[in-house]
Amino acid sequence: MSGQWKQVCKLKDVPLDGARIVPRGLAWQELPGVALFRTDEESVFAVLETANVEPRQSNARRYSVKIEDFKVYLDLAELSAPASKAEAALAGSFGVATRVMAFG
Repeated sequence: MSGQWKQVCKLKDVPLDGARIVPRGLAWQELPGVALFRTDEESVFAVLETANVEPRQSNARRYSVKIEDFKVYLDLAELSAPASKAEAALAGSFGVATRVMAFG
């Protein structure tokens, strides 16, 4: 973890019975988002969004989450790193493949 945290939403915005998707990618990219799941009143975990796979049951890439003052934060360095070899190829010499949209 880098310690560079980005607020992505409020805790109440992550449903207990579903997921909230945090979009990733640059303007010219369509990348899988990060799915946020709430496991109880104050716990959230984040995984790479995957098609037709239940992320909680899979080996999907996981992201660090911090909850502070009922706000959800994700590690910006983890989100900026390519999630696959294909994303790394898209990132090219920039070495950064993503951006995160924050919803306050």
